[in-house]
Amino acid sequence: MSALFSYRNRAISLLRLGSSKFGCFSRAGFSCGAVKQYKRDDYASHEPFGISGFDMEKSIYNILTIDRWGSLNHMDYRQARLRPVHGKLALKFLKWVVKQPGLETDHIVQLFCITTHILVRARMYDPARHILKELSWMGNKSSFVFGALMTTYRLCNSNPSVFDILIKVYLREGMIQDSLEIFRLMGLYGFNPSVYTCNTMLGSVVKSGGDVSVWSFLKEMLKRKICPDVATFNILLNVLCAEENFKKSCYLMEKMEMAGYSPTIVTYNTVLHWYCKKGRYKAAIELIDHMRSKGVDADVCTYNMLIHDLCRNNRSARGYLLLRKMRKRMIYPNEVTYNTLICGFSNEGKVLIARQLLDEMLTSGLSPNHVTFNALIDGHIGEGNFKEALKMFYMMEAQGLIPTEGSYGLLLDGLCKHAEFDLARGFYMRMKINGVAVGRITYTGMIDGLCKNGLLDEAVGMLNEMSKDGIDPDIVTYSALINGFCKVGMFKTAKEIVCRIYRAGLSPNGIIYSTLIYNCCRMGCLKEALRIYEAMILEGHTPDHFMVNVLVASLCKAGKVGEAEEFMRCMTSDGLLPNTVSFDCLINGYGSLGEGLKAFSIFDEMMKVGHHPTFFTYGSLLKGLCKGGHLIEAEKFLNSLHDVHGAVDTVMYNTLVTAMCKSGNLDKAVSLFGEMVQRSILPDIYTYTSLISGLCKKGKTAIAILFAKEAEDRGNLLPNKVMYTCFVDGLFKAGQWRAAFYFREQMEKVGLTPDAVTTNAMIDGYSRMGKIEKTNELLSELGNQNRGPNLATYNILLHGYSKRKDISTSFMLYRSMILNGILPDKLTCHSLMLGICESNMLEIGLKILKAFICQGIEVDRYTFNMLISKCCANGEIKSAFDLVNIMTSLGISLDRNTCDAIVSILNRSHRFQESRMLLHEMSKQGISLKCTKYIGLLNGLCRVGDIKTAFELKDEMITLKICPCNVAESAMVRALAKCGKAEEAMLLLRSMLKMKLVPTIASFTTLMHMYSKNGDVTKALELRVIMNNCGLKLDLVSYNVLITGLCGRSDIVAAFELYEEMKRDGLLANVTTYKALISGILSLGTAFAGTDIIMKDLLARGFITSLSSSQDSQKTLTMVMGKLKALQSNKKG
Repeated sequence: MSALFSYRNRAISLLRLGSSKFGCFSRAGFSCGAVKQYKRDDYASHEPFGISGFDMEKSIYNILTIDRWGSLNHMDYRQARLRPVHGKLALKFLKWVVKQPGLETDHIVQLFCITTHILVRARMYDPARHILKELSWMGNKSSFVFGALMTTYRLCNSNPSVFDILIKVYLREGMIQDSLEIFRLMGLYGFNPSVYTCNTMLGSVVKSGGDVSVWSFLKEMLKRKICPDVATFNILLNVLCAEENFKKSCYLMEKMEMAGYSPTIVTYNTVLHWYCKKGRYKAAIELIDHMRSKGVDADVCTYNMLIHDLCRNNRSARGYLLLRKMRKRMIYPNEVTYNTLICGFSNEGKVLIARQLLDEMLTSGLSPNHVTFNALIDGHIGEGNFKEALKMFYMMEAQGLIPTEGSYGLLLDGLCKHAEFDLARGFYMRMKINGVAVGRITYTGMIDGLCKNGLLDEAVGMLNEMSKDGIDPDIVTYSALINGFCKVGMFKTAKEIVCRIYRAGLSPNGIIYSTLIYNCCRMGCLKEALRIYEAMILEGHTPDHFMVNVLVASLCKAGKVGEAEEFMRCMTSDGLLPNTVSFDCLINGYGSLGEGLKAFSIFDEMMKVGHHPTFFTYGSLLKGLCKGGHLIEAEKFLNSLHDVHGAVDTVMYNTLVTAMCKSGNLDKAVSLFGEMVQRSILPDIYTYTSLISGLCKKGKTAIAILFAKEAEDRGNLLPNKVMYTCFVDGLFKAGQWRAAFYFREQMEKVGLTPDAVTTNAMIDGYSRMGKIEKTNELLSELGNQNRGPNLATYNILLHGYSKRKDISTSFMLYRSMILNGILPDKLTCHSLMLGICESNMLEIGLKILKAFICQGIEVDRYTFNMLISKCCANGEIKSAFDLVNIMTSLGISLDRNTCDAIVSILNRSHRFQESRMLLHEMSKQGISLKCTKYIGLLNGLCRVGDIKTAFELKDEMITLKICPCNVAESAMVRALAKCGKAEEAMLLLRSMLKMKLVPTIASFTTLMHMYSKNGDVTKALELRVIMNNCGLKLDLVSYNVLITGLCGRSDIVAAFELYEEMKRDGLLANVTTYKALISGILSLGTAFAGTDIIMKDLLARGFITSLSSSQDSQKTLTMVMGKLKALQSNKKG
């Protein structure tokens, strides 16, 4: 029942529309197709109420007008030709009958169908269309509607045009399949729609682009002998041209003519439109000539179409030539022609020509409209010529045209973009006063202009004004605001706007996400950028190359190149392939870290996938080699690039020259400088300053000054801040602070204001000289120039005061730095920790370190290593391991220095097993420690008697290639000898000799020392023979061991012979040698033949001032012995 009432109500509403449209009824007769048609003259033969035919018609009319429909059941009818008045009565009857209770849906459908047939016969097609539309809305299938119409078709003696109307109703509703179904059913019943209806269907099929083929429908038309007309061919030509099948379109036009269908102007215009759209202007002109030969003259629409496409492709000048051609052919351009040309010239920035066309238009008697003036206003604003734009605006008003929102919008948008906000506000108020509605686009343009110029408060005010006017901001409006707030770093406010977007029922689009991510990266908030990226992915947005490349570049800039590469790989797996920029970012990232090998690996991958390298790619690769210290390879790579066109420029040479200067290879840097000139690559200011900087760092500041002077005289170098800063820094490092001040004054004389870098160089110079108190004047000078100390300044000062162990001043500086809003970095932390370590305040240092980490301040590996080394030096092994755990939790891997310090403290603490485990772990991580650490552990294990573990460690050293096999075996020999196991050491030594391994000199020396110490000098001398057999020569320590041993057993003659041999070998005796010899001579108590030689050597070495024959050698040697002992004790202290 609810469905029935719904249908009934809709029918009533339709009939209300019909009755209101048709107005009052005139005198008319009503006819129903249920009875045969008779002539009007026969009406008199049927008078059931005893009245004439005329009176009967009058009675029917009276009944109808007073809505007494039931009385019609008692009347007899005759069929007559239906006129509109009958249709109106049928509509009124339908309106009455649907109100009656108890009607079934089928009854209503049948009444609708009968009424439709009546209306079609009465030629009232619009009401018929409305009723059929109502039927289609009732949810019935098209086959059902067709069947209902067919059931009542013969009853009402209708005609097939009712089905044509039904097809068109379905087409208007976008129900193409239903219209095709009606077409099929008509064929089954022997009906054919008109060719006009078929053309409409063809057009709809083309527009829908669905599964139905245009050509299959055409085939069905021809099969049913529906003869196509010119309009049919026009549609088919449009289809062929849209598919760029111009050959077939020409063939079809020929077939048209052969079949007797002459192409019309519409036919030619259809083909011309596609020629223009596809840029086939030559073919278009030829077709126009062909039209003329066929007697079809091109009209103004034809030329307008050609001119429009030319202007659209920035060829307005050719469009104007066509206008002149039109005139010659007596085809007069209209407003559309001129508007198209004016828009074209304005878009191309040729506003002056567009203005002349306006004058020409007025001269021709044509009236410019809003399109004309808006184009000119937009053109003038684009050039920043607001005076002319306003003149056009006022001229538009003078022509009697009321400016629309579009006109005002163009003005406001342009004025805001060019920061002419006073004028913009005036026109905005004028719009309000004149009652012109300010639309969303206009508001958005103004908000965007205000945001771009930093007037964010006013932009927010405009947003509120927009809401007051009942206009909801769209995503573009919010995007403009977010971009404005992000640009000035007000990211929190930008986030609030994003929340407002969600509250408005909208979702941020890709542009908003791109804006947020880009600005987060620009501000260094990389974690936040990645969080936004994750949110975007969850929202279902697909990232683009710009977004991905921004994130990759930012990760690389932050030194997280591995993460950047992993991120790019993820994008590749998600279907977004990296482009040239993506690869360049990664190559530059690895290049900046000095990882040249990895950079070349990415480069190879880039070439493999078909991307072409740019000069930036080559520059990044060269930078990677230079920063990695591979300068020879870098030079070779640069030479190989000379064959690549445009790859080598000044920047490439500057990269290599700078690297050579930093490495101290100034000769090569100067050579490259000369090579640049020979290859006609002109050095720039950066080249010269790099060489000057290199000379100054090498301590050749005087040469740098002369080089700069010569370059200035030749006009190749202009005085600059970098150059003078290098001079100041170099002179301070050379201790010539007065000369440094002179150059600082010269810098000011040539009009260069010393910047923070120059001042920092001076502060650093004073700090290195130990005159940090002199920096106060420089700091006050910075304050007077409204340029307070920067982060680098504070770091230099903190380092200087920390080196002096002035902790109180260091912390005072740190507090000042925080109060001035300067955030500390890893160097700040390192400098503070240095002072704490120097002052031996380790406990406080550890607490401050943890506070820094909690505050998010970066702590680097060097700071941790310094603290760990200090803990180890103090024997605080627990604190050292705590620091190692913190390092690991922060993702900072241990390096060789860290492990060296820990291994040393473990060895000193006799925690040898832990030391060995640590060595194992470091080996697994690819960190190879110094051989000395393993040897230290070997000595420790032997010292505690764990000989078995010591041998295992020795074997590990050989297996892991920590050192050569002979060095490892020799270390074991020494370890055994040191712990008093001389015999075992000797056995191992002989085993080495059997294996043809040459022991180290140190191992022989240690064994000699052990035998000499035990009084067995003979065995020590035997070892000397073995050394000689191995091709080894005694070193100074070995000689000292043997001389001391011989002197100890009073064999001075043999000791003196060794002394003479030592001198012949070119070795200079040291304090130990002389002490041993003098001690031996003095212990004899008698004269010794070699005493004079030793006295002369002591004189030559400065141990005695003079030598005479009367001098008592015993007393002299005793005095020298005292001096040597004092010298040795001072050295130990």
